[in-house]
Amino acid sequence: MFPSPVRVSRSWPGALALAFLPLMGGPASAAPRNVYAGTLQGAGEVVMELQAADDGTLTGRYFYRRHGVDIPLKGTEAALFEPRPYHERTEAGLDPEGDAPAGRAAAWQGAFDADGYRGQWTDARTGKRRGFQLRRVAEYDPDALAPDSARAVTDAISGGMGSGIAFDATIDAEHAPYETLKLAGYAVPVGPDTGTAAVAYRMWRDPRTKFSYPRLSRHPDAKVMARINGLLEQRHWQMNLAALACKASVYTDGNPAAGTLGSYDEEAITVDWLSTALMTVTEAGSLYCGGAHPNNHFEPYTFDLLRGEYLDWNRVFDAYESDASGFRTESPTLLRIVDTARNALAQEDPAVSADGESMGGCADVWPSFLALGAQAPGMLSLSVSGVGHAMGGCLGPHAAVPFADLAPYLKPGGEAYLVVD
Repeated sequence: MFPSPVRVSRSWPGALALAFLPLMGGPASAAPRNVYAGTLQGAGEVVMELQAADDGTLTGRYFYRRHGVDIPLKGTEAALFEPRPYHERTEAGLDPEGDAPAGRAAAWQGAFDADGYRGQWTDARTGKRRGFQLRRVAEYDPDALAPDSARAVTDAISGGMGSGIAFDATIDAEHAPYETLKLAGYAVPVGPDTGTAAVAYRMWRDPRTKFSYPRLSRHPDAKVMARINGLLEQRHWQMNLAALACKASVYTDGNPAAGTLGSYDEEAITVDWLSTALMTVTEAGSLYCGGAHPNNHFEPYTFDLLRGEYLDWNRVFDAYESDASGFRTESPTLLRIVDTARNALAQEDPAVSADGESMGGCADVWPSFLALGAQAPGMLSLSVSGVGHAMGGCLGPHAAVPFADLAPYLKPGGEAYLVVD
C-alpha cells in the first residue's frame, strides 16, 4: 500500500539529514508528494519523489545524487517504469509521449511500507538487476512552490526552462525537501577571497552545473553575513535547478538543447560592487533550453549589508513611488538623476544626443526597463534590464553617477549606504 505522508522537520543539519516526524494535525494536500532517499545497489545514492493519483497511478521522478538530473517515473505500486531518452524513443519509431514497453529503460519493482520502499531495479535492455532500499523521508505540497502563471509562460517562450519553483518560495527541507536534497552540501568554495580587511566574498560552485556564485566570506556583522549568504544561496539554487532541469529535459523534449545545462555553464556572474553597506551582483548571459528564443538577460541585484536583505533603494533616496493603481513607478527624483546622466553623456561626447541616441536608442526604454546597481569605484549604475528579445543588444549598463553627485537627493541615513571602504 502506498504510505500515508509524513511531515519533515524544520531542522536541516545536512544534505542527508531529513528528520522523521509523525503526521501532524490538519488536512494534507489533495495531492502530496512523498520523498524517499537511499541506495541503488552498485549505482550509488538516489532520491525519489512519488505522487499518487485517485486511480492508483503513481508518477514521479528520481535522481542520482552525483548527477542531480531527474529521471521520470510512472506506473503503479507493483512496478514503476523510467523511460529511455526522448530522442531514442523517436529514433525507434515510438510515440515519444506514449508509454510503450519498448520505450522503457528500467523498472522498479518492490513494496511500500511505513518505513519506505524496497525491492529490485531491472535494466530493460540487459535484464541486470540491482537491489534498492529507500527510506521515506518527507512529504510536501508542490502547489505551494509553483511559479506564477506569467513566469511559467515566460519560461516556455524565452529560455524554455525554469527552476520549477517560484522565486519567492523558500527552498529548504520543510518546503522543498526533494530539491533541497538535490542541492544542499554540493557547492564548494573556489578561488580566493576578494575584498578588503572588513568585507570580502568568495565564489562557490556546484561541480554538477559548473558555474560559480558569490557568498560573503567576511563582514563586520556575522548575523547580516548569514542572512545575505542565505539570499545568495537561494539565488544560486534557483539557477542550479534550472540548469539541471534542462539536462533532465533529455527525457521529455526533442529540442537541440535538451540534455545540456542550458548555457548556465556560460553565465557571467560578477560582483560589481562590495562595501560594508552594499553588494551588487549581476547575472548576465544568454540561456536556452528550447522555446522561441534565448533568454538574453542582464540582471543586477543589490543587497543591503546594513540590514541583511535586498536593498530598498528608497532607503538611499526617493527612487520609486506607487501610482494611482498601486504599481511601483519611478519617482521624479530618479527621473532627474537619469536625465542628468544623459546630459552628462551628451556633454562628454558631441556625437551623443541628450536623449541617449548614441546608445542606439537604448535609453528610450528608460525608465521602464531601468535597473539600478552600484559599481566601482563608487557609482550608481544605470542599466537596461528586462527588455524583450528584439532589444537584447541594449542590455547592460549605459551610464553611472558618482556617489558624491547623489548628495542632493539623499534621504536621512542614505549616506550610510554610499560608503567606500
